[in-house]
Amino acid sequence: MKNFFSLGCLLCLWLSAGSIARAQTNSSTFDRFSPNPLEITTPDPLTPATETLSSSQREELTAALETLNLEAAAKLQAGDGLGAFEIWFRELRLRRYLGPEAEIVALSRVGNVAWSNGKTLELQLITQRLQAIHKKVRSQVPVNMDLLESLAAAFQQVRAKDPTVEVYQQILDRARDRQDILAQGQLLKTLGSIHVNWLNYDKAAAVYEELAALIQENRALFASNAAVPNPRIVAGNGAPPQQQTPPSEVDSLRQLAFIYQQSKQPLKAIEVREKLTSVYTNQQTPALIPPLKIAIAGDYETLGKINLAAQYYQEAYNLAVPLQQFAHASEALEKLALLYRAQQQWEATLRIYQMQLLLEQRAYNLYGLMSAYDNIGQVYQEMKAFDRALEAYQKGLQVAQKLGHRQEYFTRKIQKVNKQMQK
Repeated sequence: MKNFFSLGCLLCLWLSAGSIARAQTNSSTFDRFSPNPLEITTPDPLTPATETLSSSQREELTAALETLNLEAAAKLQAGDGLGAFEIWFRELRLRRYLGPEAEIVALSRVGNVAWSNGKTLELQLITQRLQAIHKKVRSQVPVNMDLLESLAAAFQQVRAKDPTVEVYQQILDRARDRQDILAQGQLLKTLGSIHVNWLNYDKAAAVYEELAALIQENRALFASNAAVPNPRIVAGNGAPPQQQTPPSEVDSLRQLAFIYQQSKQPLKAIEVREKLTSVYTNQQTPALIPPLKIAIAGDYETLGKINLAAQYYQEAYNLAVPLQQFAHASEALEKLALLYRAQQQWEATLRIYQMQLLLEQRAYNLYGLMSAYDNIGQVYQEMKAFDRALEAYQKGLQVAQKLGHRQEYFTRKIQKVNKQMQK
C-alpha cells in the first residue's frame, strides 16, 4: 500500500509539473490525449441550420469566419498562443460548411502559422485533416483537379513533403494522360525543386533528367511557352512562398549540374556542363561559358585527371580575357598554377603567376596583384631562390602599403627570407 501511495504521489507531482510547464511555455493548446479540436461536434452559434447555403448565407458565414481569423491573429500577436489556436480550430471546423476549397485554403493558412510558431501537434492535426480531404478527393470520379492543386499547395505550406510529392505525382500522371507537354514540364520542375529543397538529390536527379529530356524533345514548344507563374508554389522545407517560373533547358541543366555536384558525381556533372556549354554556344551567350569551363576543370581535378583539368582551366582563361572577365580569368590562372605547384613544376607555375600579374595590372586589381606577388615569392622560396623571393615580397609589400592591408605579413616574409639568405 505504501508503494502504491508513493507511486500515486509521484504521478500527481508529474501531472502537476506537466500542467505548470504547459502553462509556462504556452506551447500547445492541448496534448496528444485531448480530443481532436477539428472533430469536435459541440453545437456552435455560427453553425448553419442547413448544409446547403444560399449566397447571402455564405457571405455572412465567410465574414464571421474572417472575424474569427482576425481575433486569433490578434491573440497570437499579444502572446496568447493557446487562445489563438482555440479560435483558429473553431474557424477551421466551420470552414467545412463553405466547401473543400475554402477549407483547404484555411487549413493551409493556419497550418503555416502553426509551423512558424513551432506548434507541432496542431500542425500534425491540420496535416491529418488535409490527408483526409485528399483521400476523399482522390476517390471521386472524375477527380477534381482544382482541389488536387489546392491540396498540393497546402501540403507544401504545412511542410508535409511526402503528401506533397504524392499529390503532384497524381497531377503529373493526369497531365501525361492528356499529353499536355507544358503541364508536364511545369510539374516536373515543381517536383524537382521540392526534392532539391529537401536535399533528396537522387530523386531530384531523376526528375530533372526527365525534364531535360522532355524539353530537348520539344524545344520549340518550351521556347514559346508563356505560361503564367503559379504563385501558390513554395520552395519547401521552411522557405517562404515564391513564384514558379516556366521550365527551360538551361534551368534544368543547371539544376542537374548542381545536384550532381552536391551528390559528388563529377562524371555526371561534367556531362551535364558540356551540354550546357553547347546550349550557351547555340544561344550565342559566350559570357556564360568561362565559369562552366572552370567548373568542369574542377570536376576533372576531383577525378585526378590533371591534364584535362589544366586544359579546361586554360580554355576558361582564353575565353574570359577577350570578354574582359578578368575575375574568371584570374581564377582560372590561380587554379591552374596550383595544379602545377602541387606537382612541383616550378617553371610552369611561375609562368602562370607572371601571366596573372599582367592580368591584375590590366584590371587595376591591387588585391589580386598583391596576391600574385605573394604566390611568386612563395614559389621562389620553395625553389630556394631567395633573392628572387625577396624581390617578389618587397613588391608585394609596396602594394600592401598602398592598400593599407597585410603590411605586417609581407614584412615577416621579408625578414624570414633575409634570415634564410644569411645561412
